[in-house]
Amino acid sequence: MTVVLGGALMAGAATAMLPQAHENVAADIAAGAWLVYQHNFVTDEGRVVDNRAGGISHSESQGYGMLMAESANDRQAFDQIWTWTRANLFVREDGLASWRWDPKQIPAITDRNNATDGDLLIAWALMRAGQRWSEPDLQREARRISQAIAGRATLSTDHGLVLLPGVQGFGPNEQSDGPVVNVSYWIFPALAELGRLSDGFPARDLMESGIALLRDSRFGPARLPADWLSLSGPAPRPASGYPSQFGYDAIRVPLYLAWYSRDYPDILEIFASHWKQYGSASMSVVELATATRLSPMPDPGYQAVAALVECSLGRRPDVALLSDFSSQDYYPSTLHVLSLMAIAERYPTCLTEFP
Repeated sequence: MTVVLGGALMAGAATAMLPQAHENVAADIAAGAWLVYQHNFVTDEGRVVDNRAGGISHSESQGYGMLMAESANDRQAFDQIWTWTRANLFVREDGLASWRWDPKQIPAITDRNNATDGDLLIAWALMRAGQRWSEPDLQREARRISQAIAGRATLSTDHGLVLLPGVQGFGPNEQSDGPVVNVSYWIFPALAELGRLSDGFPARDLMESGIALLRDSRFGPARLPADWLSLSGPAPRPASGYPSQFGYDAIRVPLYLAWYSRDYPDILEIFASHWKQYGSASMSVVELATATRLSPMPDPGYQAVAALVECSLGRRPDVALLSDFSSQDYYPSTLHVLSLMAIAERYPTCLTEFP
């Protein structure tokens, strides 16, 4: 079934504000898409369900749901998601969330380790919600979590200050080629905004390391980054023990970078050029050594990421494709809504004006 739906963020230090005179088509589509997403993946108690992972929830899904609800100005849904998240995932003693909750297990927390991208998403959503609804308590929670990330999930390396994917398991003494990082955990707009919220959050250092890693991690004929990187040597390389591929993690890299700023065309154009080689069915997992295309990514949600990148590069994407919110699984559906949010906030005239 195809559902056709119709009807501010920062680059550097500037916040992109939407002129009232312009029609924001992406915002209209995103508002409708949130309603579909909420119906499909958010329970009445506020649990965001990953239907392709056995119905589990994780800190990432909860953070995404909170971001979407705030963007849609849906205070009831935001409060439900945050209440569930706080009660069920914040069981660690360091202020970070356990990453995995499985309704089929007792206890439901099956891995107490955190996922740093999930913590960033939750903190960012709390900060935005606190600003939107003038709630200092939410701002304080955002500051507390961001400071816990800085204290527990960052590491100084020869490549700069980096984000560890989790507090346990990724350091130089925990993997044979550690430290190991995941470049999709650099949520650039979240890092920038949390840096303005808390003086104790090292946003500038983290953003510098993230951009440098993306420029230094162009592997194989396609020149794409790997999902998982080893930083044990002088240059980043695909981490051992993980598939050497641009996959379902790294697809978020251009989403987050384009959401943050259009000022990195040297990075963003690599993704756009690769996808254009293969036409409308271009999205896929890519094996890096030979640029062999593996698992296809046919869902409209993945195509929405490509549309966002086109907007960031000053080109107009296919509006009809962005409006196609077909029944999808949790992950591409999430990327679809996030891409629409990013276009609405950063490139509000992209769908209505030619460059």
